[in-house]
Amino acid sequence: MTTMQAATPVGLMDRSWRIHGAALGALVLLILLAFRHDVAEMVVVWWIYPTYSHAFLIGPISLWLVWEKRARLRQIQPVAEPHALWALPVMLFVWWMGELSTINELKQFAIVGMMIVAIFAILGRQVFSVIWFPALYLFFMVPTGQYLIAPMQVFATKFTDVGLSILNIPHHTHGTFIDLSNGVFEVAEACAGLRFMIATVALGVIFAYISYHKWYKIALFMLSCVIIPLIGNGLRVLGIILLAHYTNNQFGAGADHVIYGWGFNVAILLVLFLVGSYFRDQIGDHTAREAALPRSDSLTRTLAVFATAVALIFSIPAYALWHESRSPAPDISALERPMTLSGWHQVRPIGDWAPDYAAMAARLTLSFARDGSSTAAPVDLYVGYYTDATTAHELTAHISHLWNPKTMLVLTSSRANARLQGKNLQMQELIITSPAARRVIWSVYWIDGQFTSNSLATKLLQVPAALSGHEGQAIVAVSTIVDTTDDDARRRLREALVALRDLPDRLSAAAHRPSVPGVTN
Repeated sequence: MTTMQAATPVGLMDRSWRIHGAALGALVLLILLAFRHDVAEMVVVWWIYPTYSHAFLIGPISLWLVWEKRARLRQIQPVAEPHALWALPVMLFVWWMGELSTINELKQFAIVGMMIVAIFAILGRQVFSVIWFPALYLFFMVPTGQYLIAPMQVFATKFTDVGLSILNIPHHTHGTFIDLSNGVFEVAEACAGLRFMIATVALGVIFAYISYHKWYKIALFMLSCVIIPLIGNGLRVLGIILLAHYTNNQFGAGADHVIYGWGFNVAILLVLFLVGSYFRDQIGDHTAREAALPRSDSLTRTLAVFATAVALIFSIPAYALWHESRSPAPDISALERPMTLSGWHQVRPIGDWAPDYAAMAARLTLSFARDGSSTAAPVDLYVGYYTDATTAHELTAHISHLWNPKTMLVLTSSRANARLQGKNLQMQELIITSPAARRVIWSVYWIDGQFTSNSLATKLLQVPAALSGHEGQAIVAVSTIVDTTDDDARRRLREALVALRDLPDRLSAAAHRPSVPGVTN
């Protein structure tokens, strides 16, 4: 009799875990199915970009951390938590905003957030209080941080510039290029140190969770996981340039800088964790050890939570698909009509300038020169037009360029002021060089009648534009060869933009969607 009484609660507990585990597994699979395109894009980024290859390990690490707590979890009965479902509409709204603004990170954070909500809703608060860290650690699966590359490049370049000045080594720095007597060194995107920082932070979070429970220690250690990679990467770039300089490029050039660089980074990482271990707190488990209180649960309640979650999860993707199918195609013929510019005439393009944008609905290219001027270089116009937010992701994608990275180098990046259709306009200026020529490029994004040179502002403007049915957006760029001075080239671009006064009207006409029954523009 005693044996039966002891076995019954254990049997009930095991049965409860099987039911809730199966429900949770099914719910997570349905989330992955509902947002399969976004999940596939996330995995592709893991596979293609080494910066995010560590994300393949995040899931197994989280499962291992949960497995480590199996003895504690067997003492707790999972109980479905209906109140947790309020967070699902929030996550779905975040996903929808990411869909409209074509911000992949926003959508992917929302998908991971839905999985975490599913864990809480199906297993309950007592279980979640034990596995909250492995659950939240799943957010590291999202490949994010590309926007940090440019400022990290600038930091590494300035750090190296200061270091060379302190060492009294003659050099000249322009943009992310450093000229020394025996060569030109570029602090490229791969040298920005983003991969090292992300890996350090991902490992540092686990280390802080295992080693500390005092908040100030956690804060200081995580701050170190950001600052030390920045300084360490600066020292790495400086050291590689010095090695190449003092050995006349026998060492530190080519593949050597990758090997030496990662060896240096690993050494910094080991020192960081070694120092951090000296200040660790003597703790075994972050979870409170009080006895778990039995809570009532039923199969009906679990199924109700599961069914409600499924209905919510598929609601927004279904609406997005319906909205897309009901939207009529815009009329882009306005962009394709011949363009006449007062005081200018069309000429054959010269040079090798060819912006690289994909999946456009329409493209307008034109080279024109001022009437009566036979010696000045012509101005080249490029308009890449997208009809909807889905394909417009390429507009601000990291892989899209206004130049050919294989044959051209960006010397400087700044802002330029111009006028278009009588209005002031701020544009992004790039000065590039290639074996063929030196060029000045001015570019700006257009969306729903507004111009901006900021890629983030472009994504935010996509939300109201999509909701109003005006999803058309474009990249507009003008360029000219520097045949005398940079200022003379800038003057020529300003004059050309004045002549392009009907371009905004053409873009607006192309973005107009014809009315069809049942669709409101």
